[in-house]
Amino acid sequence: MLLLIKNELMKLFGKKSSWIYMLIILVAVIAAGILQNNFTGEPNENWRGETQATVSQLQKDLEAAPAEDKEWIAVELERQQTYLDENINPTAMSNWHFMNQTVIGVSMLVTLFAVIVSSASVSAEFADGTIKQLLIRPHGRWAILLSKYISLIIYSILLLATLIVSGFLVGTIIFGSGDFGAKFVEMTLEGQKIAELGPQFFLKVLYYLPSLLIVITISFMLSTLFKSQALAVGIGIFVLFVSSTLGGLIVFLAEKYTWAKYLIFPHLDLTVYALQDEILSGVTLPVSILTLSVYYIIFMVLTFSIFQKRDISI
Repeated sequence: MLLLIKNELMKLFGKKSSWIYMLIILVAVIAAGILQNNFTGEPNENWRGETQATVSQLQKDLEAAPAEDKEWIAVELERQQTYLDENINPTAMSNWHFMNQTVIGVSMLVTLFAVIVSSASVSAEFADGTIKQLLIRPHGRWAILLSKYISLIIYSILLLATLIVSGFLVGTIIFGSGDFGAKFVEMTLEGQKIAELGPQFFLKVLYYLPSLLIVITISFMLSTLFKSQALAVGIGIFVLFVSSTLGGLIVFLAEKYTWAKYLIFPHLDLTVYALQDEILSGVTLPVSILTLSVYYIIFMVLTFSIFQKRDISI
């Protein structure tokens, strides 16, 4: 099995595209750092005085504002007051601010490239006509398919590692080294949350991993279903981009239909749990993990069953 995995990794890294994806992530992180530095500017040393003035103005605005504007003014007032109470400089910027905000956003590229590579994994063998040569080896079909799957997971983790390492280096060079445990305020659907920069970043990464695994698995399944590489990759990317939209729609459906809570799409982005306890009423992290686990087993059984019985004639 180890030899099969090594062979698949060699095939992956023998393609220029595999290295180009890593380079794109690096360039995206550098560009994001430069842009954010241009927009944020230098930290304000007199932030307490300015924040206190903002709080005073918001208090006056809240009293005079019409009813429809009071809610958002109250939310902003609470946020500004929290900066003062918790001694959090809202203009502060360090490598951990950059990691927690911008680098997490760039992780979408990791997902996209993982989908492209996974969707093409098996379908490319059919498209190139190498599938027969692959299967005449003295290994079971399941072993060959599993080695491909494991190599895709390893490659995706390397993409994520590229993002994290480059993000830390770029953030440190541009914004300087900051306090790993510094507090900051994040706004969520449930209100504001006070968190520590470093731990919050790694918590988001931890919650990102199951979502990445499921997306890889779906893409890999599509790769075994279609002989056309273009079709498999196209459908994989389509599923990736519509998943967030469908997830939002299902959130509204779930208020009326209980069964909607157990569809896969609302659970694909577990990083939401780094910000709030529930994504839907009664749907907590354990529920989402259990739901994804059931779908994962279904996808894996389908993938290996289809490949075991598939006609490999080209």
